Amino acid sequence: MSERDGSTGRIPIESFVVSVYVCKKEDDRGRYLLLKRKSKYMYGLWQQVSGKIKKGETGWQAAIREIKEETGLVPESLYSADVVESFYEANQNCVNIIPVFVAFVGGDSKVVLSSEHSEYKWLAAEEAIEHVSFPLQKMAIDLIEKQFVRRNPPEELKINRGFST
Repeated sequence: MSERDGSTGRIPIESFVVSVYVCKKEDDRGRYLLLKRKSKYMYGLWQQVSGKIKKGETGWQAAIREIKEETGLVPESLYSADVVESFYEANQNCVNIIPVFVAFVGGDSKVVLSSEHSEYKWLAAEEAIEHVSFPLQKMAIDLIEKQFVRRNPPEELKINRGFST
């Protein structure tokens, strides 16, 4: 018997996915990259960059890899947003805790979509909030706009790891 089959009377908490809000600053406001899913999982939903953490990767390494794989972009800077998204994963009977990252890219960045997505949009925070489906996505965009775009991002949350190519 395992924790996930309910036999232990608890729900395990897991963290196996990252969430990355790719942003570019224009006129002291953020423009957020949203991607439209075309795979079976969450088909047609608009979302931020996200993906599984591979064995041996840190969360921030997974964030950088997923940005490159899904968009072809390389961020100029990366921050921990200091929040998590969470949800109950019914198929795995666990609560998934997802670290949220903020990636800033240059204004002339060109997106090259992976096969997971059919289209993309750069949207102002208010528009991006209307496009995403889940309350914690909306909260993350609002927080990022207020704390990372309209203010100088907290230096303590910057990930200084020489991740760019």
